[in-house]
Amino acid sequence: MEKNEKENQSSVLEPIVKAVLVADERNLWLEEVLNGLAAQDHKKIEFLLLLTGNEKTNSDIDDLIKRIIPASKIIRTAKTTNYPQLANVVLQDELAASRENFFLFLKDDLILDATCVRRMVELAVESNAGIVGPKVLDGENPSHLEDMGSVLDNYYSPVGRSEKGENDQGQHDGKEISAAPESAMLIRADLFRAIEGYDTEINSPDNNVEICLRSDLVGAKIVLASNSVATRVKAQTQLIKKNIDVLRPRHRLRMALVGNFGASLIRSIFESIPIMITGVAYGLVTGRFSLTWGHLSSAWWNLKRLKSLNSMRGRIRENHAVDTRNRGSLESQQHSFRRAVIGRAPSGTGPEALTRIRFHQLWAALLGPGGIALLVAGVILGFGSRHLLSEGLPVIGRFQLLPTDPLDLFRSWWYGWRSTATGIETVGPDGLSALGVLLAILPGDDQLLWSWMVVAAIPIGAIGVWRLVRPIGGGRSRAVAFLVYLSIPLPYDALKEGRLTPLAIYALLPWLAKQMAVSQGVSPYGSIGGQPGPGIKERTQLTDGLLTGLLLALGIAFDPVFLIPAVTIFAGLFVGSLLSGTTSGISRLLKSFCLSICVASLLHFPLIVDLLTGRPASSLIGFEVWKKGSLGPSGIFNLDTGNFSNSSFTWSLLIVAVFALLVGTRKHFFLGVRSWLIIVIGFCAVWFADQGWWLGRTPEEETLFVPVAVGLAWASAIAAAGIGSDLTNPTPKKIYLRKISIGVAALALGASAMPILSGSLDGSWGMPRKELSSVLSFVVDASPTKGEVSRGGENRIVWIGEPSILPATASVFTEDVGLAITDGLPDITDQWPYQLGENKGALEIRKGIAKAIAGDTNRLGEILGKWGVKHLILVEGIAPVPYQERRFHLPSFYEAALTRQLDLARTEGLNSAVTIFENTAHEAVHAVVRDSNRKVVPAEVARISWDDYLVLSNADGAYRWMLEPVGSWKIYSDGSETPILRAGDEAGLPTRRSVRVASERTSLLQLDGTASKARHRLQIALLIIVLLVTNWSRLRQDRSEL
Repeated sequence: MEKNEKENQSSVLEPIVKAVLVADERNLWLEEVLNGLAAQDHKKIEFLLLLTGNEKTNSDIDDLIKRIIPASKIIRTAKTTNYPQLANVVLQDELAASRENFFLFLKDDLILDATCVRRMVELAVESNAGIVGPKVLDGENPSHLEDMGSVLDNYYSPVGRSEKGENDQGQHDGKEISAAPESAMLIRADLFRAIEGYDTEINSPDNNVEICLRSDLVGAKIVLASNSVATRVKAQTQLIKKNIDVLRPRHRLRMALVGNFGASLIRSIFESIPIMITGVAYGLVTGRFSLTWGHLSSAWWNLKRLKSLNSMRGRIRENHAVDTRNRGSLESQQHSFRRAVIGRAPSGTGPEALTRIRFHQLWAALLGPGGIALLVAGVILGFGSRHLLSEGLPVIGRFQLLPTDPLDLFRSWWYGWRSTATGIETVGPDGLSALGVLLAILPGDDQLLWSWMVVAAIPIGAIGVWRLVRPIGGGRSRAVAFLVYLSIPLPYDALKEGRLTPLAIYALLPWLAKQMAVSQGVSPYGSIGGQPGPGIKERTQLTDGLLTGLLLALGIAFDPVFLIPAVTIFAGLFVGSLLSGTTSGISRLLKSFCLSICVASLLHFPLIVDLLTGRPASSLIGFEVWKKGSLGPSGIFNLDTGNFSNSSFTWSLLIVAVFALLVGTRKHFFLGVRSWLIIVIGFCAVWFADQGWWLGRTPEEETLFVPVAVGLAWASAIAAAGIGSDLTNPTPKKIYLRKISIGVAALALGASAMPILSGSLDGSWGMPRKELSSVLSFVVDASPTKGEVSRGGENRIVWIGEPSILPATASVFTEDVGLAITDGLPDITDQWPYQLGENKGALEIRKGIAKAIAGDTNRLGEILGKWGVKHLILVEGIAPVPYQERRFHLPSFYEAALTRQLDLARTEGLNSAVTIFENTAHEAVHAVVRDSNRKVVPAEVARISWDDYLVLSNADGAYRWMLEPVGSWKIYSDGSETPILRAGDEAGLPTRRSVRVASERTSLLQLDGTASKARHRLQIALLIIVLLVTNWSRLRQDRSEL
């Protein structure tokens, strides 16, 4: 009896807690969060659930809540309401009369342990704390810390007390903190009412910081209950980096204005001026333009909210307590100014040299093992490519013919239009324009020159590896790296399958890796920790950043996918440096990479504009079929990118590379760890893609394997240098180990090189001897040349098949099947991915074919014919039978559906690699709809330049052109613009724009490329400026920080 009375008395004295959970009712883990709340052993808890996402009642969610927490109160609100406004609901009149002692504010990403609330309350009562936060652990690995609160530096920037993923060993269990974790805070109710809740102008990620700061100013203590545990069930919701950069300077200034009075306020205002100026300058230099805007707009943003700011200052003044704690004594004060400026502390505190390293010399042949390797490799490459260099590339895959006038590549880029898919404004990469100008300047056959350029990608990449490893050791290490890079089958597979992007990345990535290593500045690529190696000359970091940016921009100019392997190299160097136990040069590497991104973004600003205005990033990657698990572990470790040769021994190159870790000491081990991190990250990227985990479209296999190849060559050179120098101690054990290492490495290198040697006998690296155009030329009409008059313009072809074997870049049609549309036989301008967007022609063609497959029409030719489609070709091989090994069999319903069409005639007996259907209902691309009988009469058309068509009408009526986008074309007659009739206008056409023409009347159809030309003029100007600045910086003799 006495025991029960004591329990009842204890229950009466137990503080009342109102738990306020802000949750999205659509979250899958909501039930787990509610179960965690219901399981609390603190007896006096009232529950208030603020559900976002839908103001309408959801009976299922209500039933779930009532089943788990029957006594809870539910309030629904709009999704746009921010967290502070939701939390302040407890201050409303109808809730203000509650008798709770504490508010517990929770977000829906935490599951509380059963004792969590009780222990926070106990600590709050025991220490007379105003705010208490729990220890937050990682839900996936509860032994790792997720959030232990933070401390504030002098400029109100929060500094986390623990690193995410850090093991929980009680090392951060100190109680006093400056800010509790954002997802869970126990706040004394009278304190919360006194400061009138959260500041609704400050949202995540700083709302916890500002309320803890104001609580501290009125004398409340903020503590962490280390024995109160919560686990995060998902990654904490974070604003994107851009928004954080914009908001944090604004929030920092507002907190500084709220939390200071008198002389302290004046000091804070004056301190904010250099912070803002420095932040603006830093943002401009590093390309963090959102940070620049955040600093620039911080003062105006706060002035616009001056009324609420003054109100908050008044409430604090009423309850202000003298704060005797010296925040400056905290460790977090280190780099507080820098943190306020750029949003983070510097990475690493090791010694930093004032100079950086850059490229100094081009490749030159050397005597000794390296020179012999160069000569042997050159002979083998020349012998294996002899047919390609003398006869040209077969027209397969992306190796399609150049335009008759190579300057059309430049014009397509300049005017921002190409004829692919009935006409699109998404042109190929910027490098195509430079290619067109170069081919126009160089003498000789354009197609043969193009073949030499494609084949040259292999030796250019090998020379880049030579330059990459030159600082490491002598000729032997360079020879090993050179041969390892050439022994990897991916460039030969890319040649055999007609892939351009992997070859471009294979050629450029070693050069970029070398420049990144030079930018880091660690010996032997700089003077940090030792002496620079051969061929290294110290330059300013600005020079290194600009050179890295130019190389990155060059790779993106060939294909934007180049950014993926570039980031892999950077990540390998960065993470590898950390794992090797030193932070030397990391800050320099990070700065240089940021600057290079800015330079590349500046030089490719039209592409950036497209992405920011709605073009999805996935549209930069071609549609590539990668079936889940098609490689498997054996294929991944063998770098199996195709069937060029028997690559079952390619894995032996890993044996050579692993010696970099086994025998390397000091700097060789440091380099070995970095090169192996590149290999590991590259393998992980391939494995992610092979498991189907890659977000969006998947790049080609060879593209993801190139960083692995660079890492293997780099690690092999380090291994050779380590064997030569780190095992020179004349002890029996080291002599024996050195002999074994040399023997094993030689055998592994020889085994991996044999398939390449045998593949060179073919003379064309196994590429097909015939191409599809040799079969199609019997059916498909030749494209009219520039200035040649044709009846109705060029006829279109629809290609259907597996994307990698189609002769033009395809858009996704069905699973593993793509669809491409070209004007006549494709050329190289048709080889780059694009966004369909609102392209009416391509969309109608796709819908028509889909209807035919579904059996909803037997007049597909009529649907496609109005868009000028004369042939539909089902492609099942990259080359004609029997000249190709790779075959993709289309599902039988494609052929069956097209065969059923009454206006499609199948062409028999050409080659089993293609199935050709001719459209008997074909209409001309350029035609006049006759007034008298509404028949379509082809016009006489001559293309006089890339953006101009000369049109001669053969009848009185409405002239229509089936070129997209239709609004980008203008018609001129007798030197003046002809009014264009919209679809449905009187005397026009019901479904298409048109102009009135008379018989035998000549008109000029012209593309309006004004916007594209303006952007590219600016782009060229920026390129010239960057080249001049880079050259000026390269020649500077003084050494200065960026």
